[in-house]
Amino acid sequence: MQPNPFAKFVAIVEPFLPFTAEYGQTFLRIRLDCGGFFTLPVRSRDFHAWYFFQFSGRYDYLPTPREFRAVIDHLEARAEHYDANCRRLPVFRRVGRLGARGLPSQILLDLANPMRDLVEISPDGWKTTAGPDILFHTSRSTLSIPEPVRSPQAPAPSPLDTLRSCLNLPSRPAWLRCLAWLLSALRPSGPYPFLIIQGPPSSGKSFAARVLRSMIDPSSAPLTATPSSVRDLITLARLNWVLAFDHISTLSPLLADALCRLSSGLGATFREAPGPAHEPLQQSYKRPILLTVTERWVCPADIAKRALVVTLPPLTSETRSEDSLLSILSPAWPAIVGALCTAVSTALSRMPTLKQPTGPYADALAWAMAASPALGCTEEEMQLGFAPPPLPHPIVEAVRNLLEQRKRWTGTATELLDLLEPSVSLQTPSAASHHLRNSVLTLADSGIELKFRRLHQGARIIDLRQDPGDGDCTNDLQSPSPDFDASPQPTETEELKTS
Repeated sequence: MQPNPFAKFVAIVEPFLPFTAEYGQTFLRIRLDCGGFFTLPVRSRDFHAWYFFQFSGRYDYLPTPREFRAVIDHLEARAEHYDANCRRLPVFRRVGRLGARGLPSQILLDLANPMRDLVEISPDGWKTTAGPDILFHTSRSTLSIPEPVRSPQAPAPSPLDTLRSCLNLPSRPAWLRCLAWLLSALRPSGPYPFLIIQGPPSSGKSFAARVLRSMIDPSSAPLTATPSSVRDLITLARLNWVLAFDHISTLSPLLADALCRLSSGLGATFREAPGPAHEPLQQSYKRPILLTVTERWVCPADIAKRALVVTLPPLTSETRSEDSLLSILSPAWPAIVGALCTAVSTALSRMPTLKQPTGPYADALAWAMAASPALGCTEEEMQLGFAPPPLPHPIVEAVRNLLEQRKRWTGTATELLDLLEPSVSLQTPSAASHHLRNSVLTLADSGIELKFRRLHQGARIIDLRQDPGDGDCTNDLQSPSPDFDASPQPTETEELKTS
């Protein structure tokens, strides 16, 4: 019998188990000497590098592209047809689950460290472990979380109090909104509320956003600029669990819609390799999203209805430098993660008996209320933290009255001021524009959409209209757009069209 010339190429991967994810992508699960496991998509640059390293170390030469493609075809066929238990397995990014989607029996946090440890959180507590049954996928930009530790006993300060002391937060409700967003991001399924951090320049917005994002999903680039297209946004969602965008002044309608859908569920397709022979894979994404915004920001109505907003005051001369704050946060990080894991465990144990709240943040609010005993607050305090802000100015009520008479109004700030006087005491059109910008969230709560635009002649125009209804962020986009076109890439080419 002739020896099989292909045997030595397959021998490299034979000890490891290939499987397909829920959306059809083939992975290889690789055991580490320390006992942990990591997963690699077989049509990825990371698998290519791993295989070539293993093969060259054993045979002292590199396989040809044709030989390597044969290995990939072998793994895909084996995953799809060899063992039914290796088909359509859930693969998670950073946060996973065991059990039902709505209320899992366990929540899993991937520490993404070299040992491939994870934290198993159950209603009875949490522990750090590793094993083959939980499948996590990381990207090259993913950084590790330190192994969590138990919170110190009183009178030592609470780790969460240490975190709060390093953020320039104006009030306890603002802190509770940050905590609620962190806990929401530790849920394996959405919908997720946005966290919007606003304030004047030099108020610590970017620092607060970096810290909050890095507590649970550290990355080599914790904050990024606004994506230039929906395709770029979906690429970031594929590579990260938390999406954090810095210094936003405006969003295009298409990007705002995609962000809204991404917080509650966005379907997209991507190709692992170019060419008609490779069927596009369909995947659903839900991501926690954090935005820092400038003073020019006007929040789109659909995002405003899903946003927890924190307004930071200006920094003072007594404010500590970022380096000194990081020197406090870094040693406290393991205990902060441990405190968040304890809060998640508390939420899991209390959710079945909790009376479900209503409102735009019902899921996140219920989760935060269930965790409240571990956060040092009451359920009532957490509800107050979620409450809409008080009316910022009489102009809001005046605009409501105006739109009761007409469904839409368009004009300049000067024309609007003439219509509203004497119901509001504003001296200049610029003051009216300023108060409207500051009231955009309250207007959105009242079903009023506010937009500012500039005509070609340079005139600034204000658009006010009764919002016809909440945009359904779970639907697919109605028609394809150039933002969703894909072009072939060297690895895992994406074709970002809504499914």
